[in-house]
Amino acid sequence: MTSDSGNGAPSPRSFAIQHQRPRESFTGCSRITDYELLGKLGEGTFGEVHKAKSRRTGSLVALKKIIMHNEKDGFPITALREIKLLKLLCHRNVLRLEDMAVEHHAKQTDKRKRPIMYMVTPYMDHDLSGLLDNPSVHFTVPQIKCYLMQLLEGLRYLHDSHILHRDMKAANLLINNRGILQIADFGLARHYDGPIPKRGGGGGEGRREYTSLVVTRWYRPPELLLNLKKYTTSIDMWGVGCVFGEMLLGKPILAGESDKHQLDIIFDLVGSPTEQTMPGWKQLPGAEAISPRPRPPSLPQRFRDHGTSAISLLKELLTLDWRKRINAIDALEHPYFKSHPYPARPDDIPRFEDSHELDHIHPIMVVIVTETMDADLLGSGISHGSSIDCLRGHRLLNIPRTAGMGPWIIGNEIDHHLETAEEVAVGLIVLISTLTFLATVEDVMIGHPERIGYHHHPEMSGYRPEMIGYYLAMTGYYLATIDCYLATIGYHSGMTGLLRVVEGGMSAMIDGMNGIAEIGNTTIAAARAKHAVEAALL
Repeated sequence: MTSDSGNGAPSPRSFAIQHQRPRESFTGCSRITDYELLGKLGEGTFGEVHKAKSRRTGSLVALKKIIMHNEKDGFPITALREIKLLKLLCHRNVLRLEDMAVEHHAKQTDKRKRPIMYMVTPYMDHDLSGLLDNPSVHFTVPQIKCYLMQLLEGLRYLHDSHILHRDMKAANLLINNRGILQIADFGLARHYDGPIPKRGGGGGEGRREYTSLVVTRWYRPPELLLNLKKYTTSIDMWGVGCVFGEMLLGKPILAGESDKHQLDIIFDLVGSPTEQTMPGWKQLPGAEAISPRPRPPSLPQRFRDHGTSAISLLKELLTLDWRKRINAIDALEHPYFKSHPYPARPDDIPRFEDSHELDHIHPIMVVIVTETMDADLLGSGISHGSSIDCLRGHRLLNIPRTAGMGPWIIGNEIDHHLETAEEVAVGLIVLISTLTFLATVEDVMIGHPERIGYHHHPEMSGYRPEMIGYYLAMTGYYLATIDCYLATIGYHSGMTGLLRVVEGGMSAMIDGMNGIAEIGNTTIAAARAKHAVEAALL
């Protein structure tokens, strides 16, 4: 078998040949008319998901529509990556790609438009985040053990197959009414060139650099927050620990508001890093910006009601030293699964009504402080996979529980410049979402200042003109920054469509600022905000 750079790891081509799916796997694309659409399940930045029934087999499926925001840019790299991996993988606890479906445009429409593609996967009744959010659902210890064992089995298979998931979180774990858990959403996953985990070997050392801007923040391990590039399968195991703790407590255990805050609450839970608990942490690129105060771990006290074996496993999953963090092989052999009460069988788990993360929407008020301007606006924006109704002009005070948690940068192993383009595109979506927290898209874009947020929507009655002006100025600042950055890396010729969006967005915001200034009788704060937008354009 050939290997990459002589390190013994199989090349992506060799891996694909070795792990190719059975011959009976699909070889072409079905038509969308082969499926009966039963309703939309959710919508995210990179696609929308529909429940459907196969007309050929009668089985329920999920159709993930692949949205191309700019057809000139071609097929989304994240979708290509996900399709490539899912076609190779075959395991009971990994979501299976059953088919691809194509929807051709009607003859009377523009024939130059590309057909719409759908990924077809088995329909799963729930995701773990939706179940945890459902007040009528209460997990038993046997049920938690059953789900956790299945998660570890699926992850062991992925890691043995040289795959890093890189976005392990409750919302990406799907569960059906037969009690089967499957790992989903491989948009951030990639082939891993390092050694596969061995029994008693922990996570080991990384061999190759990857982008550290992966994994949803609440589930992101400390080494990624400190910008470690040569990471290993241990990053997925930290996410397993966060999911395990979430099942025990019924809520996320590390809900940070910024990367710095995320590190702080991690150290509150597992103790501050030292040369004994996290060797070499001070040499990591992100360590210069922090000086954690000494503190003991609070984990044993916080989980005291769940028994010593659960605490023991949680400690090993949330170990600061990624080289010693328990791997999936050893976690499956932990005494937690061999103690009473024993893990339930999947068939014994009770059935629940369909429950997905996007079914449970919570009203929240978004408050951004000054430091956000140069720190975390982009990093803490609407994550991919979140429902962005704001882009359709709907009211904005209802967003999913996990909004603001997600990675906005999509790592790309093929070409760094393409990765940069993705960062810019996703960042722009985040900015548009931020703008629409204040008013509907329609209200801002068509220039009706009398209908801006706090006049048009009762929920926005607490907003003053200067407050909205500040948001608009901040959004304008980042749009101008993106514009300048694209110019410096020479993307003006290759991304003219995106730049037109930037230009249009800036123009709309200036119009909005003029309207706000009229409403607020040209208050000092609104005038300052308008000046900030104009300055950002220079």
